[in-house]
Formats: sequence, C-alpha cells, structure tokens
Amino acid sequence: MEHTKHIWRAFLILGALGIALMCGRHFAVPDSFGKAGHYRYDSLKEMMSRPVVHGGSKSCKEGCHDHEERFAQYAKGKHQTVSCEVCHDPVTYHVKDGEKIADMNKRATFDLCAYCHRKIEGRPKTFPQIVFLDHLREQDVPITDEIPAGICFKCHDVHDPAIE
Repeated sequence: MEHTKHIWRAFLILGALGIALMCGRHFAVPDSFGKAGHYRYDSLKEMMSRPVVHGGSKSCKEGCHDHEERFAQYAKGKHQTVSCEVCHDPVTYHVKDGEKIADMNKRATFDLCAYCHRKIEGRPKTFPQIVFLDHLREQDVPITDEIPAGICFKCHDVHDPAIE
C-alpha cells in the first residue's frame, strides 16, 4: 500500500478538478441553454430584435420595379418562385428608408446556377438538373479547366431561363 500513495493523490487531484469544473460550468452556462435545443434560448429574442435585411421579391415589386418589364418577365418565368435576393443581395444593401443607396449586385456566375441545377441523385426527378460538362458539350461550348463565370447567360436569360 506504501507504493500506491501517488496513485491515490492523482485520483484525489482529478476528482477535485472534476468537481471544480462542474461548479464552474454551473456558473458559466446560461440558464436558458438547452431549453429548446442545443443553444441559448434567450438568444432568440436578441435575434428577433435585429432589423430585417431581406425583403423578398415583393419588396422589389412594391419598391421601384413594378413598372419595369424585367420584373414582369421574372413574374411569369420559371424562376418566379425564387426570391430576388437569392441571386442579388438583400434589399437593405440596395435601398434604405425608401432611397436607393447602391446599385444592386448581380451574381451572374456559373456557381449560382450550379447551386440549384447541378445533377444530384437526391433531388426530385421533375426538378431541372444538368450535368454541366455534358450540357456545355451539347451546346458546342469549348471546355477549359475552369468554366467561365457568365457562360450560362450566353444562352439563358436569368429571369426566364429557357434556351433562347
């Protein structure tokens, strides 16, 4: 028993450390943590008090673009169910207090189209899916190491993407 004193001391130190960590955790973790999931429940009120930055397509139509033919084309096109802010920035980057503060960003890139239309086995068969390299070869587009940013828009209109 004489030679096991160092083992008992190690267990005692580890036990005291464990108790100290448990007590420290009690004071460090907020009361609302875990109330409705693995997050601090009180943070929901904080998030809801932040200003809304997305206005949706309705805010674009009611704002400036209700008389433009582009919005009318979008409204009857195949992308009518996709919010403007998916391809453009949130409306608050463009308009503040009813005044235009900046030009609207347009993310006209191959990656944006591929985000929704790349062929993935888990997507519904009725959803338009494309194997992009095959599609570009069918259209006689020369293929390089990198697909050019605006390649999709040489044949497709952004708001109504049927092949022109």
